[in-house]
Amino acid sequence: MQLEDYTADSICHSMSLPGFVEQPWLQAEKPTLRVVLTPSFHPELCITLAQRSDSSLLSVVVLLEQFWAQRSLVRLPHEREEVTLPVAASTEILALFSVAHASLDPEKRDICIDGMGSESCLVTKAGTQRLHSHVFSKAAIGQFVAQLVELAWNSCRRPQVRNALARAASYMDVEYPLLDVPREPTITRVAILGTPEARRDYFEMLLRNKRSGAEDAHEP
Repeated sequence: MQLEDYTADSICHSMSLPGFVEQPWLQAEKPTLRVVLTPSFHPELCITLAQRSDSSLLSVVVLLEQFWAQRSLVRLPHEREEVTLPVAASTEILALFSVAHASLDPEKRDICIDGMGSESCLVTKAGTQRLHSHVFSKAAIGQFVAQLVELAWNSCRRPQVRNALARAASYMDVEYPLLDVPREPTITRVAILGTPEARRDYFEMLLRNKRSGAEDAHEP
């Protein structure tokens, strides 16, 4: 991956998201916060926290392959989870973002070559604030990212999502246990050969047998 192609937008596209900043957010009264994390040795992940009038929506998307390791811009397999939280959960995180944003020079852009980088945006109808930094460049940034990861890890339940959050936390010297990931079921595909008429007759026979078996199962 070329450095100029390694952006928050391209990472979000690889996760099948519309982009780093989504158009509907630009017309919304309530804020949406999105953070893309780029661990040096693990797949990237994206955490989105959207505030509503009576709740907050937390969404986590984690790549199953590292985008940085690709040779071109591609869509990658990913895991996703969404959770509804109280409004207070987003209020605390948004306050930490404001402190982190104020601590950093807006004209300075860090390039993360080790550890974990972060790129954040806070979007409302009133405007967009961006924050691009290594998680250890300022204490306020590390605290903001660590609290967001903690909120996501405690709220999510999918093992692959929680494990990706745990690996991200380890770059900030925070340890969460890794969970066992259930093995994917083996899928066997069967090709039915023959003329269209023969295939039709075969599927009709299967359907008759299925119905007959279901009727037998209901007999006393």
